[in-house]
Amino acid sequence: MSFDLYFYKRKDNPLTAEQVAAYLTKNLAYNISDHERQWNYENPETGVYFLIDWNTPEDDPEEVEIFDGFADYQNLNFSCSINFFRPRFFAYEIFPIIEKFINDLDLFVLDLQDSAEPNSPKKFPARYLQDEWIRHNDGVTLDHFARLNFEYLPVEKSDYLWQFQFQRDSLQNSLTEDLFVSGYFVLKSKEDGQLYTACVWPVHISIILPPVDFLIVKKEYKKLFRTVTEVGLVDYDMVLSEFADEFEDYPHEIPNLKVFRNTGADKIKKRFNALKLGKTATEFGSGVSFDSFVNVKP
Repeated sequence: MSFDLYFYKRKDNPLTAEQVAAYLTKNLAYNISDHERQWNYENPETGVYFLIDWNTPEDDPEEVEIFDGFADYQNLNFSCSINFFRPRFFAYEIFPIIEKFINDLDLFVLDLQDSAEPNSPKKFPARYLQDEWIRHNDGVTLDHFARLNFEYLPVEKSDYLWQFQFQRDSLQNSLTEDLFVSGYFVLKSKEDGQLYTACVWPVHISIILPPVDFLIVKKEYKKLFRTVTEVGLVDYDMVLSEFADEFEDYPHEIPNLKVFRNTGADKIKKRFNALKLGKTATEFGSGVSFDSFVNVKP
């Protein structure tokens, strides 16, 4: 089940389908498709994806009547599909891209899901399509929640996760000091079936952390002339309390980041290795991909 949009131009616009294709090939980031008539956006950091297809013109009379019977507009035979049953942040990432595409090429959109005026290509106000997808996505998710057994993550946690993951690479690449920007994991607990967020903190390295439920801590230390490795979950708030004198606020447009700068002092190593580890991530539960949870529930 998907949210589908169809793209048109005014008949006096000289734009060609080949120019649209060239624009997408040049400008659409994270395109993993090698098909010359399909563009598949897939962001590995956020899990967000959508498709744009260059379709063969319809010859079925009923389809022609729906898609090609407009006096002032010409069907470019390009369509966009965005899946439902996804977290709301899919809309935050996708629709600015779609709006730029529309504005750059002066396109008009046929939105057959639009209850206000579904039967004509038109220009929509900024964020209108984004809000429409969210409204439809929330609705069908609630309708199918019990039958499809969705995983649920509160929208506040989900939105923050996306904001952080969307900017994680640029934050990492902008740093002038040796800091690791840890990425998110989502884990489903075997014990209570709920979703929890986590980041990795390995061997007390210097790190920037977002707020999460757990840190996946990796220790390495010498014992009887051999190196011992231990990995386990530790409550994030407990770590911040234990290292209150070492973690600082990290100023950034992403709020609530914390930074730990390893000074190399032995006391840090000893305190880190003294942390009591809980279950491993595998013992705790299973990983959940960023496209596999929703933000509403009955």
